[in-house]
Amino acid sequence: MNAAESRSGPHRPGGKKGKQTTVAGIVLAVVVGGYTLLRPSINEATGWNLPALPGKQVAKDSVADNSPAPVSDQTSSSRSVPAPNESAKPATPRVESQTQPQRNETAKSPGPLASKMTRGDPASQSNSATAQPTTDNSDLEYGLLREISPDRFLSPAGVLYTPGSAEGHRLEHLRRHTKDQPNRSGKHGVFDGDMEGALATIDKAYEKAQANQRTTKEVDGKRTIYTVDMGKRVGFVGGRDGQRSRNPMARRVRLVLEGNRLITAFPL
Repeated sequence: MNAAESRSGPHRPGGKKGKQTTVAGIVLAVVVGGYTLLRPSINEATGWNLPALPGKQVAKDSVADNSPAPVSDQTSSSRSVPAPNESAKPATPRVESQTQPQRNETAKSPGPLASKMTRGDPASQSNSATAQPTTDNSDLEYGLLREISPDRFLSPAGVLYTPGSAEGHRLEHLRRHTKDQPNRSGKHGVFDGDMEGALATIDKAYEKAQANQRTTKEVDGKRTIYTVDMGKRVGFVGGRDGQRSRNPMARRVRLVLEGNRLITAFPL
C-alpha cells in the first residue's frame, strides 16, 4: 500500500495543479484581451481614463495578442480626428457663399427709390432747365425773334416786325441794310454783324429811345422817328456818298416806328 500510494500519490496532485494553471491562464488571457478591447469604448462612453496594459505584459499573458488594441486605438483616433475637420470645412464656404451673393445683389440693384430720386435730383432739374432755352432758341428767327402769329415776330425789347414794304416783309427790308450798295445814290447805312447784329443793335437803340437816353425824337403822323447815339460803332455809311467819303463809321441809329412796329432802321 505504501508503495502503491507512493507511486500514485505524487501524480494526482501534479495533474490538478497543471489543470488549474491552464484554466487560470485562459481566464487571464480572456480578461486581458477583453480589457484591451473594451478600454477605449469605456473611456469614450464614461469619460474615464483607464490605463493601458504594458506591451510586454500583454504579449506574455494574452493568447489573442494579434494587435486588437492598436486597431481599436487607430479606429478611435481615426473617428475623433476627422470629425472636427469635417465639421470645420463646410462652415467657411457656407458663410462665404451666403454673404457674397448678397453683396453683389446690393451693388447691382438700384433699389425701388432710384427713379424717384433721379426725378427729384436738383442737378437733373438744373440741366433740364438750362437745356430748355437752347430748344427755344432753335425755334427763334435769327436766334432772337419769337413768332407770335403767322409772319409776325417780336423781339426781346418789344420791337414788332410784320409784313409790309416793297420787299413784302419788314425783315426783308431790313436785310438790305446789312449789305452795302455802292451804286445807290445818296447814303446807305449798313449794320455790322449781318441780320443778327442788326436786330441786336435795333433792340438796344429802342431801349435807349424808350428811356430817352441820348435820343432825339420826331413825330410824323402815325410814325415816330428816333435818332439814337449808341456811343460806339454799329456799322458804316455806304452808297455813293459813303464811298466818296471812304465809308465812314456810323455811331447813330435811325428808327422809324408806328407804335412798336418797325417801319425801317439804319445806321447814320
